[in-house]
Amino acid sequence: MISNSQLRSEARISLGNGKWGIAIGGFLIYFIITQAIGLIPIIGPIGNILLGGPFAVGLMYFYLKISRDEQVEIEDLFLAFKNKNQFLASLVAFLLIIALVVPTLIVSLIIWIFLIIGKDSIEKFIESIGQFSSNLNAFNIQTELPLYEPNVIDSISNDPNWMVIILGFILVILIPLIYISLSVSQVFFIIADNKNISGLEAFKKSWILMKNQKLNLFLLQLSFIGWVILSILTLFLGFIFLNPYIYTSYAKFFDNLK
Repeated sequence: MISNSQLRSEARISLGNGKWGIAIGGFLIYFIITQAIGLIPIIGPIGNILLGGPFAVGLMYFYLKISRDEQVEIEDLFLAFKNKNQFLASLVAFLLIIALVVPTLIVSLIIWIFLIIGKDSIEKFIESIGQFSSNLNAFNIQTELPLYEPNVIDSISNDPNWMVIILGFILVILIPLIYISLSVSQVFFIIADNKNISGLEAFKKSWILMKNQKLNLFLLQLSFIGWVILSILTLFLGFIFLNPYIYTSYAKFFDNLK
């Protein structure tokens, strides 16, 4: 495995071979389309779930071609829409990732909340909800019972230990999500690079490929933090140039990983 600095250097070289313009244009088209889908009332979220995977495969394929110094075209972004197997594979993979991330996030949040406010506070809160519900009736929902239990609020807000809260968030929520995201990070690259693979196989293959490489990818991601800060300071305009650089570096990482 070559160093991350070399991966970034090779990414800059590939982009410098007359590819900066189309790399930026491709990212902007991908960004505009995916954001526009999400803004559609009611069906937007459903559209993102159904099309998020296919568009991700197209984006990875687009930057793989840039990384490999191949001829790239904007229509490469729509690769998965031209191949039935890749479309289905990307959809299944996307759903598998959601099925893994969402329960993990929910369980992690429950554990974190339990650790922060404690068992007694949770029991009081549940009891207060039960008392409030029992005093409601179908004809008059007004009741003298307060919508919250003061003792519960006091137990949460009095002298919170922010170090425990932050550390708990990192250990219980952030680390599991980072671990999962790194493990499945190659799924859409794999589908983009193999038109015959299934979504489940790509999911498993990514997990295997990243078995001893999660730290390397994590460090590669961290190496862009300085550029991310600068991009934010430019009112986010810097991301127009930064994202193509990042995705090309990730494509280099994938090829080097194989």
